[in-house]
Amino acid sequence: MSKLNGNERWKSKMLLTEHQELYELRNGESDMTAVPKPGKGKSGPKRPTRDEFELEVIGERLVEAKQEDSEAVLTIWGRDEPVYGLIVEMDSRTKLVHVMKYGETVKVPFMDIMKVGSPE
Repeated sequence: MSKLNGNERWKSKMLLTEHQELYELRNGESDMTAVPKPGKGKSGPKRPTRDEFELEVIGERLVEAKQEDSEAVLTIWGRDEPVYGLIVEMDSRTKLVHVMKYGETVKVPFMDIMKVGSPE
C-alpha cells in the first residue's frame, strides 16, 4: 500500500495526461481501452550519409572547378539528371552551390551533391 493511494490530491495533479492514463490502465481504474498513438509516417527516402572524408573530397573538387573556371558535372541526390555547368558561387551561409549553364543559375544544396566530376 502506497502513501498516495488514498490521497485524491495526487491522483491527477502533477502528472502528465499520458502518465495518468497509463497509471489508471495499470491499476484497472479506467474502463477505457488503450489506443496506440500514431507513429510518424515515412516522409520518403532519406539522403545517404557520407563521412567527413567524402564531403571534404567533394568540397575540394568544387573549389578546384570554381578556381579553374571549368565545367563540372554534379550528381545530385533525388534528381535523375546530373547538373552540368560552371561553379559560379559557393555560399557558406546557405550551403548552396550555384551552377550556371546557358545563363541559367541552378542552386544546389551542398549536402545533396553525391559526386563531382568533369564532363567527358
